[in-house]
Amino acid sequence: MSQILLIEADDTLRKIIKLNLMKSIGCDVIEKQTAKDAISLLQILPDIDLVISREIIGTENTGLTIANYLEKEASAIPLLIIGNKISTYNHVIAVEANQSWKNITNVACKVLGVVIDPDVNRIVADYVPVGIHYFLNITSTSSIGCDVYIRVKKNEKEFQFVKRLHSKDMFSRADILKYKESGLKEFYISKEHFTKFVNFVTAELVAQLGRAKLEGVDRALLSSEAYEVTLDRIHSLGIDDLTIELVKESIYSMESSLQEKNNLAIFLKTLKANPLSCAYAHSYLCCLILHKVVAHFDWESVQVKEKLTYAAYFHDISLKDISFMEINAIKELENSKLSEEDKKIVNNHALLSSAIVERFPNIPAGVITIIKEHHGSKSGIGFPEILSISITPISMMFIVVEHFVDEFLKIKGTPSSDDLKKIFLMLGKRYNKVTYQQTFVALQNMTQHKKKQVS
Repeated sequence: MSQILLIEADDTLRKIIKLNLMKSIGCDVIEKQTAKDAISLLQILPDIDLVISREIIGTENTGLTIANYLEKEASAIPLLIIGNKISTYNHVIAVEANQSWKNITNVACKVLGVVIDPDVNRIVADYVPVGIHYFLNITSTSSIGCDVYIRVKKNEKEFQFVKRLHSKDMFSRADILKYKESGLKEFYISKEHFTKFVNFVTAELVAQLGRAKLEGVDRALLSSEAYEVTLDRIHSLGIDDLTIELVKESIYSMESSLQEKNNLAIFLKTLKANPLSCAYAHSYLCCLILHKVVAHFDWESVQVKEKLTYAAYFHDISLKDISFMEINAIKELENSKLSEEDKKIVNNHALLSSAIVERFPNIPAGVITIIKEHHGSKSGIGFPEILSISITPISMMFIVVEHFVDEFLKIKGTPSSDDLKKIFLMLGKRYNKVTYQQTFVALQNMTQHKKKQVS
């Protein structure tokens, strides 16, 4: 089996590239995030078949560092750099940094002499990785006859796959959580079962989300885990009928949670006691607060609330990492350690998210505009420092609420009155025009009212 060393800091992109390399080439992919770690591995595994490296990771010239090491060692290992060809190393190949994971996989196949056409000598991977969160809401894989494996190190050069769950075995959520708590991030299944398995889990989530009796913490946990699967499907498998159905049920579940009494208290309790998806927690809290704040405006309606729900669910759908979502200003972006490619994604993410949402059917009118404008730019690009009064009022409302949520979720533990005062002091200085200010006042009044009710 071929071995590929993949050096990529972005968790989601690394997972996508790894999965598709394994599916297309039948190889073993070893993941590293820095040049130092990669070189340490190359020192003990000098016979790697291919190294794939991002040119720049943070402030590190990763591609050049790896190329220089291989050249110094008189190596003949092919090096595929995602970025510019910046070395005299004889065996370096480069693809543009903005290339899709499909193109990266295709180039890797060509370098290794693998024909991609499934009808012409295609190598099939024995096993492919599947995130452990896919197993939290199923109790067996018997309906698709799928055994489940873990990967263990056999020696310095080889791994072996050990069967952990037989296709006829029954297991519980608690069983899977034990694996997760031990540090396991992914199981492995045979390549031939991959599509059936992902679709099976998606169908199960759709069915469970639709159950009328689901409520409280149980609904919050399931919705959070379904959101992770939705992100996986959109970024790796694309938007198909099952993705659309999962999104539909997820949004319905979010709306159902909003109808529950003490919904904010339930959410905070769930967040404190359980590892909710950070991306889902951000979207849900935005949605919950938007629904409460809009009640202070004359244009509140069922239709407006529906728009806000969709906008809250989808507004950051193009982002792969929660740290990307925490960037809300141009200076924060410039000072971040993200690669230039990632900075471009963050800078353009409102536009990119709106483009993804356009591909879904039956999206309420106005949602795409809110998503495109949710950082204050009508084009969906950048983080304007000066508040725009040319965007829609509902977008202005969204901006203030999302900023509040960003600051709120940074607080560790239960927020105190002093924490809230600091947040409102910051928001009050920035949001002092038209609907921005009206939203700020409504948000502050809502929070103070809640505090009086609790006391």
